[in-house]
Amino acid sequence: PGGPRTGWSGDGAPGDGSLRAFATGAVIQHYTRSLRRVPGVDFRLPTDDELDALEAFMLTLGRQRDLVLPLPLKDGAALRGQSVFLDDKLGKCNICHQNAGANARFAGADLGNANFDTGVENLTGTAVHLGGEPLPRDDGFGTPGDGQFNTPPLVEAADTAPFFHNNTVQTLEGAVAFYNTDAFNASPAGRALASLDPNGVGIRLDAGQVQDVAAFLRVINALENVRQSDELLRASAGKSFIELLQSPGSLARAAKETDDAIRVLNEAGLHGGAVGHLGLSRLYAQLGGIFFFLADPLSRLASSELESARAQLIAVDEPGKPMANGGAK
Repeated sequence: PGGPRTGWSGDGAPGDGSLRAFATGAVIQHYTRSLRRVPGVDFRLPTDDELDALEAFMLTLGRQRDLVLPLPLKDGAALRGQSVFLDDKLGKCNICHQNAGANARFAGADLGNANFDTGVENLTGTAVHLGGEPLPRDDGFGTPGDGQFNTPPLVEAADTAPFFHNNTVQTLEGAVAFYNTDAFNASPAGRALASLDPNGVGIRLDAGQVQDVAAFLRVINALENVRQSDELLRASAGKSFIELLQSPGSLARAAKETDDAIRVLNEAGLHGGAVGHLGLSRLYAQLGGIFFFLADPLSRLASSELESARAQLIAVDEPGKPMANGGAK
C-alpha cells in the first residue's frame, strides 16, 4: 500500500511512498545547502516534468521480469539447493521469495512485495559498530517502527555482502543459516511459517542443505551477471569508433558484471570451468574498453566466452541468441 516499497523497511519515501515521492525526498535530504532545508532557499524542488523523467529512468533499471523456477542447472549442489528453496515444507524460501524475487505467497494468498519481522535485529554477538560505538536498533516500518523489514529479491543477493539491513552477517552461507536460528524461528515471521507446518517447525536445514541453497543463489547470481554483461557487450558490438568514444562505459560495465560472476562462484569453489571462460570474457571486455579500434571483435569474443560459461552453468538456449536466463529479461 502507498506505492513501491523503498528503503530497508519500505518507508524510504515521504508522502505517498511512490517513486516520484522518493525522488522528492532525495532532493530534500541530499541536495540541500544547509540542514535547515528551507524550500527555495536550501534546495529547489523538482518540477513535475523532472519527476516524470526520474520515475521513467528508475523504472528502466534492473531486471524486468522474475525468473521462472526451476532452472535446468548443471551443478549438483545448486540443483539440490534449488529443490530445497522451492520446497514449501523444507526450505520454505519460495513462500516469501517467489521465483527468488521479492514477492510473497503465504497460505495461498499473494501478498506482493511484503514486509516481515524476521528477528534479524535480535541476533546476538554480531552488532555492527561505527566509530567504536554500537549502532542503534532499527525499529522497522513506520514511526514508531513495528519491527518489519521489506523483502528484497535474491537473484543478485550473493554479490551484496555483508547481509541484512544492519550488515550483521558477512557471508551468503551465514545469511542462509540465519533462518535456522532461534532469532528467526522465534520471530513473528518464523512463527507464521511454523503455523503452516504440520509439525510446527519454522525452518530447520542441516549444514549441507544450507550450503546447497547458498550454491543455488550463487549460480543464479552469476547467471544474472552473465545476462547483464552479455546485454552490454551486444550493445557495443558493431558500433563505430566514434560511437564508442562517445559512450565508453559499456565495456567496462560488462567487465565489472563478469567480475562479479567470477567472485561469487570462486567464493564457494563452484564451476571452475565456467570461471575460466568468464575470466577470458572479462579480459576481452577490458581490452575492448582500452583499444576502441578493436572493440567490436573483442566484444564478440567476450560474448562468445560468456556463452561458453553459461553452457556450463545451465542448459543453454539456442546459441547466438541473447541470454534469457530462465525467464528474466
